[in-house]
Amino acid sequence: MDARLMGGEIRLDRSEAVALGHDTWFTVVAVMEDGTDLSQAISDLNDAGIGGENLTVVLKRPDPEEPEPFPDGARYIVIPDDSRGLELAIGFAVVFAVSALFFAFTTPSIGLVLFLFFIVLAALLAVSSFVRVGVVPILIDMEAPAEESGLWNDEFEKGKVLLFASTQSRQDLKPVWRIFQDQGIYFDVIGARLEPRPVSQAVLHYVALDGSQRDIVKESGEA
Repeated sequence: MDARLMGGEIRLDRSEAVALGHDTWFTVVAVMEDGTDLSQAISDLNDAGIGGENLTVVLKRPDPEEPEPFPDGARYIVIPDDSRGLELAIGFAVVFAVSALFFAFTTPSIGLVLFLFFIVLAALLAVSSFVRVGVVPILIDMEAPAEESGLWNDEFEKGKVLLFASTQSRQDLKPVWRIFQDQGIYFDVIGARLEPRPVSQAVLHYVALDGSQRDIVKESGEA
């Protein structure tokens, strides 16, 4: 079920009766600039009663294990912004290319077929090494709506940060979107609970209430 903000009201794909049900979740997904306003938004949302597993920030850093100076209780996922994995993929691409040349010269009868096969594998590996995955694996994992996901990922690759704030109360939505409206932040309202989880070498961090930083999940998402 999808929901969008239209003129200060929520427009849902399903009937209003369903939207008012007690089991209905809403997630406000904000596309924010990476900076001090992010910490302020987290604090404001905590004051509005949105926090814990219902509030997650997704951002990109060269070192995903480096802690961020976020307010106490903040939950955030850091996606690595580096070339990790590049060496392995390029290494396999080189091996396949060399293998293709080897078979082409040593076994002429099947050399051409094997040459084309290994060259194609090498090319695919080389190309995939330079493709930015971004936040797509996380969006797919939590089954985010496809149309909005494309925009979120595009903005994320431009240096923006994604903030997911979920609530089961329709009444809580107004103070949440007012926080973003007051700061001029673009956001979507989705009629479902979206809880980002760390995948594809992303790291989940949690700032304890005493201000200490600790990692909950690393790499593949296994505790």
